[in-house]
Amino acid sequence: MRKIWRWVLVIIICAGMGAAAGAYRNSSSNDSAAQNLEFRVNSVEQRVYSIESTLRRLEQQIISLDRRPVVQPGSDQGIDLLRSELETVKTRLREIECGVAHIDERTLSASAKQARRQTEPSDPCRLNPETPVRLSIRQ
Repeated sequence: MRKIWRWVLVIIICAGMGAAAGAYRNSSSNDSAAQNLEFRVNSVEQRVYSIESTLRRLEQQIISLDRRPVVQPGSDQGIDLLRSELETVKTRLREIECGVAHIDERTLSASAKQARRQTEPSDPCRLNPETPVRLSIRQ
């Protein structure tokens, strides 16, 4: 009878140890989940702080730009140069758009050309589609 009680006691102790190990494993996984959650919360806090800092810097830049004196147009050679370059780019863009229309006119069927002529005003870029496209020389 004592042997049976010893075996029962050993089984109860083993079961208790198994339950304790399972509880420990669950608590450690809960701790792991809690640590993972804490890590994520910290990451989000850091991102929010970073966004706030960026916004503050942008606000300061806007305020400093508002306080700068207004430069009169044409008073700075750099502005004049930029305007000149902008006009050059606009001219090149108009030439390229015209060249695309010129090439598009070549690819249209006769019926599509006729329909386009009836619905759209005459486009000088589409007048002689068989001539080569010529762009100004870049300087």
